[in-house]
Amino acid sequence: MRTISTIISSAALAAALVACGGTPKGGTTPDGKSTGVPPPPNVTPTAATPGKDAPKREVSKEAKSDFQSAQAGFDQIDKANGWNESACRSSADKFQSVARAHPELLEAQYMVGLSFQRCALDADAEKAYQAAAKGQGIYAARALSNLGEIYFRAGKVDGAKQYWDSAVKASPKLVAAHNNLASLEIDQMRRVGEKSPEWAKLETDAKYQLSSALGVNTDSVKAYTLYGLLYMEGWQKNKNRLDLAKLLLDEAKKRNEKFAPLQNAYGLYYMHRNAQSEALQHFMSAVEADPKFVEARMNVGLTTVNFRKYDTAKEQFSKVIELQPKAYDAYVGLGLAQRGLGDMDGAEATYKKAIGIDGKKGDAYYNLGVLYKDFKANKQADLKGSQGIYKQAREFFKTFLDKDGDADDKAEAKNNITDCDKLIAQIDQFIQNQANQPPPPAAGAPAATPAPAPAAK
Repeated sequence: MRTISTIISSAALAAALVACGGTPKGGTTPDGKSTGVPPPPNVTPTAATPGKDAPKREVSKEAKSDFQSAQAGFDQIDKANGWNESACRSSADKFQSVARAHPELLEAQYMVGLSFQRCALDADAEKAYQAAAKGQGIYAARALSNLGEIYFRAGKVDGAKQYWDSAVKASPKLVAAHNNLASLEIDQMRRVGEKSPEWAKLETDAKYQLSSALGVNTDSVKAYTLYGLLYMEGWQKNKNRLDLAKLLLDEAKKRNEKFAPLQNAYGLYYMHRNAQSEALQHFMSAVEADPKFVEARMNVGLTTVNFRKYDTAKEQFSKVIELQPKAYDAYVGLGLAQRGLGDMDGAEATYKKAIGIDGKKGDAYYNLGVLYKDFKANKQADLKGSQGIYKQAREFFKTFLDKDGDADDKAEAKNNITDCDKLIAQIDQFIQNQANQPPPPAAGAPAATPAPAPAAK
Protein backbone atom coordinates (compact mmCIF):
# COMPACT_ATOMS: atom_id res chain seq x y z
CA MET A 1 0.00 0.00 0.00
CA ARG A 2 0.96 3.64 -0.37
CA THR A 3 2.83 5.22 2.51
CA ILE A 4 0.78 7.05 5.12
CA SER A 5 2.54 10.28 4.14
CA THR A 6 1.36 9.97 0.55
CA ILE A 7 -2.22 9.19 1.55
CA ILE A 8 -2.32 12.16 3.93
CA SER A 9 -0.97 14.51 1.28
CA SER A 10 -3.80 13.36 -0.97
CA ALA A 11 -6.30 14.24 1.73
CA ALA A 12 -4.87 17.69 2.36
CA LEU A 13 -6.90 19.31 -0.39
CA ALA A 14 -10.25 18.18 -1.74
CA ALA A 15 -9.90 15.12 -3.96
CA ALA A 16 -11.43 16.47 -7.13
CA LEU A 17 -10.11 17.21 -10.60
CA VAL A 18 -10.02 20.87 -11.51
CA ALA A 19 -10.49 22.23 -15.03
CA CYS A 20 -8.00 25.08 -15.30
CA GLY A 21 -7.38 27.42 -18.18
CA GLY A 22 -9.63 28.66 -20.94
CA THR A 23 -12.39 31.24 -20.87
CA PRO A 24 -15.28 30.18 -18.67
CA LYS A 25 -18.63 29.68 -20.42
CA GLY A 26 -21.95 29.82 -18.66
CA GLY A 27 -22.69 26.41 -17.13
CA THR A 28 -19.96 24.61 -19.13
CA THR A 29 -16.30 23.73 -18.84
CA PRO A 30 -13.82 25.15 -21.36
CA ASP A 31 -14.28 22.02 -23.50
CA GLY A 32 -18.03 22.57 -23.61
CA LYS A 33 -19.14 19.96 -21.06
CA SER A 34 -21.87 20.81 -18.58
CA THR A 35 -20.74 21.75 -15.07
CA GLY A 36 -24.06 20.74 -13.56
CA VAL A 37 -24.63 24.24 -12.10
CA PRO A 38 -26.47 27.31 -13.45
CA PRO A 39 -24.23 29.76 -15.30
CA PRO A 40 -22.87 32.67 -13.22
CA PRO A 41 -24.73 35.93 -13.83
CA ASN A 42 -22.77 38.92 -15.10
CA VAL A 43 -21.98 41.28 -12.23
CA THR A 44 -21.06 44.93 -12.72
CA PRO A 45 -17.42 45.30 -11.65
CA THR A 46 -16.85 47.10 -8.36
CA ALA A 47 -14.71 50.15 -7.73
CA ALA A 48 -11.77 47.78 -7.32
CA THR A 49 -11.65 47.55 -11.12
CA PRO A 50 -9.70 50.45 -12.70
CA GLY A 51 -11.98 52.87 -14.52
CA LYS A 52 -15.13 51.53 -12.85
CA ASP A 53 -17.12 53.19 -10.09
CA ALA A 54 -19.28 51.44 -7.55
CA PRO A 55 -22.95 52.35 -8.03
CA LYS A 56 -24.14 55.07 -5.69
CA ARG A 57 -27.31 54.59 -3.69
CA GLU A 58 -29.43 56.29 -1.10
CA VAL A 59 -30.05 54.34 2.12
CA SER A 60 -32.60 55.58 4.62
CA LYS A 61 -32.01 55.69 8.38
CA GLU A 62 -34.78 53.12 8.78
CA ALA A 63 -33.05 50.74 6.35
CA LYS A 64 -29.74 51.15 8.17
CA SER A 65 -31.38 50.56 11.53
CA ASP A 66 -33.23 47.43 10.35
CA PHE A 67 -30.09 45.96 8.84
CA GLN A 68 -27.96 46.75 11.89
CA SER A 69 -30.50 45.05 14.15
CA ALA A 70 -30.40 41.85 12.07
CA GLN A 71 -26.61 42.05 11.85
CA ALA A 72 -26.29 42.40 15.63
CA GLY A 73 -28.25 39.19 16.12
CA PHE A 74 -26.04 37.40 13.59
CA ASP A 75 -22.86 38.64 15.27
CA GLN A 76 -24.09 37.58 18.70
CA ILE A 77 -24.71 33.99 17.52
CA ASP A 78 -21.39 33.98 15.67
CA LYS A 79 -19.46 35.13 18.73
CA ALA A 80 -21.09 32.49 20.94
CA ASN A 81 -20.64 29.80 18.27
CA GLY A 82 -24.32 29.09 18.78
CA TRP A 83 -25.26 28.11 15.26
CA ASN A 84 -27.85 25.38 14.82
CA GLU A 85 -30.63 24.98 12.27
CA SER A 86 -33.09 26.98 14.34
CA ALA A 87 -30.61 29.85 14.81
CA CYS A 88 -29.67 29.83 11.12
CA ARG A 89 -33.27 29.97 9.93
CA SER A 90 -34.15 32.65 12.45
CA SER A 91 -31.23 34.83 11.34
CA ALA A 92 -32.07 34.26 7.67
CA ASP A 93 -35.70 35.27 8.29
CA LYS A 94 -34.62 38.55 9.88
CA PHE A 95 -32.38 39.45 6.96
CA GLN A 96 -35.07 38.33 4.51
CA SER A 97 -37.50 40.76 6.14
CA VAL A 98 -34.94 43.54 5.72
CA ALA A 99 -34.37 42.60 2.08
CA ARG A 100 -38.10 42.68 1.33
CA ALA A 101 -38.59 46.02 3.06
CA HIS A 102 -35.42 47.58 1.62
CA PRO A 103 -34.54 45.91 -1.73
CA GLU A 104 -31.74 48.45 -2.22
CA LEU A 105 -29.81 46.67 0.56
CA LEU A 106 -28.21 43.87 -1.42
CA GLU A 107 -26.14 43.02 1.63
CA ALA A 108 -29.31 41.89 3.39
CA GLN A 109 -30.02 39.34 0.65
CA TYR A 110 -26.38 38.23 0.86
CA MET A 111 -26.69 37.76 4.62
CA VAL A 112 -29.73 35.54 4.11
CA GLY A 113 -27.43 33.17 2.23
CA LEU A 114 -24.64 33.47 4.78
CA SER A 115 -27.05 32.68 7.63
CA PHE A 116 -28.14 29.48 5.90
CA GLN A 117 -24.55 28.61 5.02
CA ARG A 118 -23.49 28.74 8.66
CA CYS A 119 -25.47 25.51 9.16
CA ALA A 120 -24.64 24.00 5.74
CA LEU A 121 -28.26 24.48 4.61
CA ASP A 122 -26.84 24.67 1.13
CA ALA A 123 -30.04 24.47 -0.90
CA ASP A 124 -31.49 27.48 0.92
CA ALA A 125 -28.16 29.31 0.85
CA GLU A 126 -27.80 28.73 -2.91
CA LYS A 127 -31.23 30.21 -3.59
CA ALA A 128 -30.44 33.31 -1.53
CA TYR A 129 -27.00 33.79 -3.07
CA GLN A 130 -28.33 33.41 -6.60
CA ALA A 131 -30.73 36.26 -5.90
CA ALA A 132 -27.92 38.39 -4.45
CA ALA A 133 -25.57 37.56 -7.37
CA LYS A 134 -27.99 39.19 -9.80
CA GLY A 135 -27.26 42.59 -8.24
CA GLN A 136 -24.22 44.82 -8.44
CA GLY A 137 -21.17 45.58 -6.35
CA ILE A 138 -19.17 43.77 -3.71
CA TYR A 139 -22.03 41.75 -2.19
CA ALA A 140 -22.97 40.32 -5.58
CA ALA A 141 -19.31 39.31 -6.02
CA ARG A 142 -19.23 37.76 -2.55
CA ALA A 143 -22.41 35.85 -3.35
CA LEU A 144 -20.72 34.44 -6.47
CA SER A 145 -17.71 33.41 -4.39
CA ASN A 146 -19.84 31.65 -1.77
CA LEU A 147 -21.86 29.90 -4.47
CA GLY A 148 -18.53 28.55 -5.70
CA GLU A 149 -17.89 27.11 -2.22
CA ILE A 150 -21.31 25.44 -2.18
CA TYR A 151 -20.78 23.86 -5.59
CA PHE A 152 -17.26 22.79 -4.62
CA ARG A 153 -18.52 20.93 -1.55
CA ALA A 154 -21.12 19.28 -3.75
CA GLY A 155 -18.33 17.93 -5.99
CA LYS A 156 -19.16 20.31 -8.87
CA VAL A 157 -15.61 21.58 -9.15
CA ASP A 158 -15.75 22.97 -12.68
CA GLY A 159 -18.81 24.99 -11.77
CA ALA A 160 -17.14 26.21 -8.58
CA LYS A 161 -14.13 27.44 -10.54
CA GLN A 162 -16.34 29.38 -12.93
CA TYR A 163 -18.11 31.11 -10.07
CA TRP A 164 -14.80 32.01 -8.42
CA ASP A 165 -13.45 33.32 -11.73
CA SER A 166 -16.61 35.40 -12.09
CA ALA A 167 -16.27 36.68 -8.52
CA VAL A 168 -12.68 37.82 -9.12
CA LYS A 169 -13.73 39.48 -12.39
CA ALA A 170 -16.49 41.33 -10.53
CA SER A 171 -14.22 42.28 -7.63
CA PRO A 172 -10.44 41.80 -8.13
CA LYS A 173 -9.92 42.50 -4.44
CA LEU A 174 -12.06 39.57 -3.28
CA VAL A 175 -9.54 37.66 -1.18
CA ALA A 176 -11.67 34.54 -0.62
CA ALA A 177 -12.10 33.87 -4.35
CA HIS A 178 -8.35 34.31 -5.00
CA ASN A 179 -7.56 31.86 -2.20
CA ASN A 180 -10.11 29.32 -3.45
CA LEU A 181 -8.78 29.44 -7.01
CA ALA A 182 -5.26 28.90 -5.66
CA SER A 183 -6.41 25.89 -3.64
CA LEU A 184 -7.82 24.28 -6.78
CA GLU A 185 -4.56 24.83 -8.64
CA ILE A 186 -2.47 23.41 -5.80
CA ASP A 187 -4.63 20.30 -5.82
CA GLN A 188 -4.24 20.01 -9.58
CA MET A 189 -0.47 20.39 -9.27
CA ARG A 190 -0.41 17.38 -6.98
CA ARG A 191 -2.53 15.40 -9.40
CA VAL A 192 -0.65 16.09 -12.64
CA GLY A 193 2.82 15.76 -11.06
CA GLU A 194 6.02 17.70 -11.64
CA LYS A 195 6.78 15.99 -14.94
CA SER A 196 3.68 17.45 -16.55
CA PRO A 197 4.20 20.68 -18.53
CA GLU A 198 1.01 21.92 -16.85
CA TRP A 199 2.60 21.81 -13.39
CA ALA A 200 4.72 24.96 -13.77
CA LYS A 201 1.80 26.88 -15.28
CA LEU A 202 -0.44 25.90 -12.39
CA GLU A 203 2.21 26.91 -9.86
CA THR A 204 2.66 30.31 -11.52
CA ASP A 205 -1.05 31.04 -11.49
CA ALA A 206 -1.48 29.81 -7.90
CA LYS A 207 1.31 32.18 -6.84
CA TYR A 208 -0.46 35.01 -8.68
CA GLN A 209 -3.76 34.27 -6.92
CA LEU A 210 -2.13 34.12 -3.49
CA SER A 211 -0.03 37.22 -4.08
CA SER A 212 -3.22 39.02 -5.16
CA ALA A 213 -4.92 37.92 -1.94
CA LEU A 214 -2.00 39.08 0.21
CA GLY A 215 -1.80 42.33 -1.75
CA VAL A 216 -5.31 43.11 -0.53
CA ASN A 217 -4.98 41.62 2.96
CA THR A 218 -1.46 41.14 4.28
CA ASP A 219 -2.92 39.32 7.29
CA SER A 220 -4.74 36.61 5.31
CA VAL A 221 -3.78 33.54 7.32
CA LYS A 222 -5.46 31.34 4.71
CA ALA A 223 -3.31 32.78 1.91
CA TYR A 224 -0.09 32.18 3.87
CA THR A 225 -1.24 28.65 4.70
CA LEU A 226 -2.00 27.90 1.06
CA TYR A 227 1.34 29.39 0.04
CA GLY A 228 2.99 26.94 2.43
CA LEU A 229 1.07 24.03 0.90
CA LEU A 230 2.06 25.27 -2.56
CA TYR A 231 5.75 25.01 -1.71
CA MET A 232 5.28 21.54 -0.24
CA GLU A 233 4.47 20.34 -3.75
CA GLY A 234 7.64 19.13 -5.47
CA TRP A 235 9.58 18.81 -2.21
CA GLN A 236 10.84 15.31 -3.07
CA LYS A 237 13.13 16.71 -5.79
CA ASN A 238 13.90 19.99 -4.08
CA LYS A 239 13.89 19.87 -0.29
CA ASN A 240 14.57 23.61 -0.15
CA ARG A 241 10.89 24.01 -0.93
CA LEU A 242 10.12 22.65 2.53
CA ASP A 243 12.21 25.42 4.08
CA LEU A 244 10.21 28.02 2.16
CA ALA A 245 6.97 26.30 3.15
CA LYS A 246 7.94 26.48 6.82
CA LEU A 247 8.69 30.22 6.57
CA LEU A 248 5.24 30.83 5.08
CA LEU A 249 3.48 28.71 7.66
CA ASP A 250 5.32 30.61 10.37
CA GLU A 251 4.00 33.86 8.89
CA ALA A 252 0.49 32.45 9.09
CA LYS A 253 1.14 31.43 12.70
CA LYS A 254 1.95 35.05 13.59
CA ARG A 255 -1.56 35.99 12.43
CA ASN A 256 -3.62 33.15 13.91
CA GLU A 257 -1.94 30.17 15.51
CA LYS A 258 -5.29 28.43 16.14
CA PHE A 259 -6.38 28.44 12.48
CA ALA A 260 -7.27 24.78 11.97
CA PRO A 261 -6.06 24.46 8.33
CA LEU A 262 -2.72 25.96 9.41
CA GLN A 263 -2.25 23.30 12.09
CA ASN A 264 -3.18 20.65 9.51
CA ALA A 265 -0.60 22.12 7.10
CA TYR A 266 2.06 22.00 9.83
CA GLY A 267 1.17 18.33 10.24
CA LEU A 268 1.80 17.73 6.55
CA TYR A 269 5.11 19.58 6.77
CA TYR A 270 6.32 17.35 9.61
CA MET A 271 5.13 14.24 7.76
CA HIS A 272 7.37 15.27 4.87
CA ARG A 273 10.20 15.71 7.37
CA ASN A 274 9.48 12.16 8.60
CA ALA A 275 8.63 13.46 12.06
CA GLN A 276 5.37 11.62 12.58
CA SER A 277 4.96 12.35 16.29
CA GLU A 278 5.15 16.10 15.66
CA ALA A 279 2.80 15.70 12.70
CA LEU A 280 0.23 13.92 14.85
CA GLN A 281 0.37 16.68 17.46
CA HIS A 282 -0.48 19.28 14.84
CA PHE A 283 -3.24 17.19 13.29
CA MET A 284 -4.75 16.81 16.77
CA SER A 285 -4.46 20.57 17.31
CA ALA A 286 -6.37 21.11 14.07
CA VAL A 287 -9.17 18.83 15.29
CA GLU A 288 -9.28 20.64 18.63
CA ALA A 289 -9.49 24.00 16.86
CA ASP A 290 -12.28 22.77 14.56
CA PRO A 291 -13.97 19.47 15.54
CA LYS A 292 -15.78 19.43 12.18
CA PHE A 293 -12.55 19.67 10.17
CA VAL A 294 -12.82 16.41 8.26
CA GLU A 295 -9.37 16.47 6.63
CA ALA A 296 -7.64 16.86 9.98
CA ARG A 297 -9.63 13.97 11.49
CA MET A 298 -8.69 11.82 8.50
CA ASN A 299 -5.04 12.67 9.03
CA VAL A 300 -5.23 11.82 12.73
CA GLY A 301 -6.84 8.50 11.82
CA LEU A 302 -4.26 7.61 9.19
CA THR A 303 -1.34 8.57 11.41
CA THR A 304 -2.62 6.62 14.40
CA VAL A 305 -3.17 3.56 12.19
CA ASN A 306 0.51 3.84 11.37
CA PHE A 307 1.25 3.95 15.13
CA ARG A 308 -1.11 0.99 15.66
CA LYS A 309 -3.32 3.11 17.90
CA TYR A 310 -6.35 1.47 16.38
CA ASP A 311 -8.86 2.62 19.00
CA THR A 312 -8.03 6.28 18.31
CA ALA A 313 -8.08 5.69 14.57
CA LYS A 314 -11.49 4.02 14.77
CA GLU A 315 -12.86 6.95 16.76
CA GLN A 316 -11.60 9.50 14.23
CA PHE A 317 -12.81 7.67 11.13
CA SER A 318 -16.19 7.05 12.75
CA LYS A 319 -16.52 10.79 13.43
CA VAL A 320 -15.65 11.60 9.83
CA ILE A 321 -18.40 9.24 8.65
CA GLU A 322 -20.80 10.91 11.06
CA LEU A 323 -19.92 14.29 9.52
CA GLN A 324 -19.78 13.01 5.94
CA PRO A 325 -21.75 9.76 5.56
CA LYS A 326 -20.42 9.18 2.03
CA ALA A 327 -16.74 9.72 2.80
CA TYR A 328 -15.25 6.75 0.92
CA ASP A 329 -11.72 7.13 2.33
CA ALA A 330 -13.06 7.24 5.88
CA TYR A 331 -14.72 3.84 5.41
CA VAL A 332 -11.47 2.40 4.07
CA GLY A 333 -9.60 3.86 7.04
CA LEU A 334 -12.21 2.53 9.47
CA GLY A 335 -11.77 -0.92 7.95
CA LEU A 336 -8.02 -0.71 8.60
CA ALA A 337 -8.67 0.21 12.23
CA GLN A 338 -11.20 -2.60 12.69
CA ARG A 339 -8.79 -5.09 11.18
CA GLY A 340 -6.08 -3.91 13.56
CA LEU A 341 -8.50 -4.46 16.46
CA GLY A 342 -9.18 -8.01 15.29
CA ASP A 343 -12.72 -7.31 14.07
CA MET A 344 -12.38 -9.06 10.71
CA ASP A 345 -16.12 -9.30 10.02
CA GLY A 346 -16.58 -5.64 10.88
CA ALA A 347 -13.72 -4.66 8.58
CA GLU A 348 -15.19 -6.69 5.71
CA ALA A 349 -18.61 -5.08 6.15
CA THR A 350 -17.03 -1.61 6.23
CA TYR A 351 -15.03 -2.19 3.04
CA LYS A 352 -18.19 -3.36 1.31
CA LYS A 353 -19.97 -0.17 2.43
CA ALA A 354 -17.16 1.79 0.77
CA ILE A 355 -17.74 -0.13 -2.46
CA GLY A 356 -21.42 0.75 -2.24
CA ILE A 357 -20.48 4.43 -2.04
CA ASP A 358 -18.09 4.38 -5.01
CA GLY A 359 -17.56 1.15 -6.91
CA LYS A 360 -15.11 2.81 -9.32
CA LYS A 361 -12.42 3.23 -6.69
CA GLY A 362 -10.15 0.33 -5.89
CA ASP A 363 -8.86 0.80 -2.33
CA ALA A 364 -11.69 -1.17 -0.72
CA TYR A 365 -11.19 -4.10 -3.11
CA TYR A 366 -7.44 -4.11 -2.42
CA ASN A 367 -8.00 -4.15 1.33
CA LEU A 368 -10.58 -6.91 1.04
CA GLY A 369 -7.94 -8.94 -0.78
CA VAL A 370 -5.43 -8.32 2.01
CA LEU A 371 -8.05 -9.14 4.65
CA TYR A 372 -8.85 -12.49 3.05
CA LYS A 373 -5.30 -13.49 2.09
CA ASP A 374 -3.35 -12.42 5.18
CA PHE A 375 -5.95 -12.74 7.93
CA LYS A 376 -9.04 -14.79 7.17
CA ALA A 377 -7.29 -17.65 5.37
CA ASN A 378 -5.10 -18.41 8.40
CA LYS A 379 -8.13 -18.84 10.65
CA GLN A 380 -9.63 -21.69 8.60
CA ALA A 381 -9.39 -25.14 10.17
CA ASP A 382 -9.73 -27.16 6.96
CA LEU A 383 -7.64 -26.93 3.81
CA LYS A 384 -10.56 -26.67 1.41
CA GLY A 385 -11.96 -23.72 3.36
CA SER A 386 -8.58 -22.00 3.38
CA GLN A 387 -8.17 -22.58 -0.34
CA GLY A 388 -11.58 -21.02 -1.00
CA ILE A 389 -10.56 -17.90 0.89
CA TYR A 390 -7.35 -17.59 -1.12
CA LYS A 391 -9.41 -17.87 -4.29
CA GLN A 392 -11.71 -15.09 -3.07
CA ALA A 393 -8.69 -12.94 -2.17
CA ARG A 394 -7.33 -13.44 -5.68
CA GLU A 395 -10.64 -12.23 -7.15
CA PHE A 396 -10.58 -9.11 -5.01
CA PHE A 397 -7.06 -8.28 -6.20
CA LYS A 398 -8.04 -8.93 -9.82
CA THR A 399 -11.04 -6.63 -9.47
CA PHE A 400 -8.79 -3.97 -7.97
CA LEU A 401 -6.59 -4.03 -11.08
CA ASP A 402 -9.59 -2.90 -13.16
CA LYS A 403 -10.42 -0.02 -10.80
CA ASP A 404 -8.92 3.39 -10.08
CA GLY A 405 -5.93 2.96 -7.81
CA ASP A 406 -2.33 3.82 -7.01
CA ALA A 407 0.33 2.42 -9.36
CA ASP A 408 2.37 0.97 -6.48
CA ASP A 409 -0.74 -0.74 -5.13
CA LYS A 410 -1.35 -2.24 -8.57
CA ALA A 411 2.13 -3.77 -8.52
CA GLU A 412 1.51 -5.16 -5.02
CA ALA A 413 -1.83 -6.57 -6.12
CA LYS A 414 -0.15 -8.48 -8.95
CA ASN A 415 2.37 -9.91 -6.51
CA ASN A 416 -0.46 -10.92 -4.20
CA ILE A 417 -2.28 -12.66 -7.05
CA THR A 418 0.90 -14.64 -7.76
CA ASP A 419 1.16 -15.57 -4.07
CA CYS A 420 -2.48 -16.68 -4.01
CA ASP A 421 -1.98 -18.85 -7.10
CA LYS A 422 1.01 -20.54 -5.45
CA LEU A 423 -0.86 -21.15 -2.21
CA ILE A 424 -3.90 -22.54 -4.04
CA ALA A 425 -1.65 -24.89 -6.03
CA GLN A 426 0.22 -26.01 -2.89
CA ILE A 427 -3.04 -26.86 -1.15
CA ASP A 428 -4.17 -28.83 -4.22
CA GLN A 429 -0.91 -30.79 -4.15
CA PHE A 430 -1.16 -31.46 -0.43
CA ILE A 431 -4.74 -32.69 -0.78
CA GLN A 432 -3.70 -34.94 -3.67
CA ASN A 433 -0.78 -36.37 -1.69
CA GLN A 434 -3.12 -37.15 1.18
CA ALA A 435 -5.46 -38.95 -1.20
CA ASN A 436 -2.60 -41.15 -2.46
CA GLN A 437 -1.67 -42.37 1.02
CA PRO A 438 -2.83 -45.98 1.87
CA PRO A 439 -5.94 -45.91 4.05
CA PRO A 440 -5.42 -46.67 7.79
CA PRO A 441 -6.69 -50.05 9.08
CA ALA A 442 -10.31 -50.20 10.08
CA ALA A 443 -11.07 -50.05 13.78
CA GLY A 444 -10.88 -53.56 15.43
CA ALA A 445 -9.23 -55.24 12.43
CA PRO A 446 -6.17 -57.44 13.22
CA ALA A 447 -2.85 -55.98 12.32
CA ALA A 448 -1.20 -57.41 9.24
CA THR A 449 1.15 -60.36 10.00
CA PRO A 450 4.59 -59.72 8.62
CA ALA A 451 5.90 -62.31 6.17
CA PRO A 452 8.40 -64.81 7.73
CA ALA A 453 12.03 -64.22 7.04
CA PRO A 454 13.59 -66.78 4.60
CA ALA A 455 15.42 -69.68 6.31
CA ALA A 456 19.17 -69.59 6.25
CA LYS A 457 20.78 -72.06 3.93
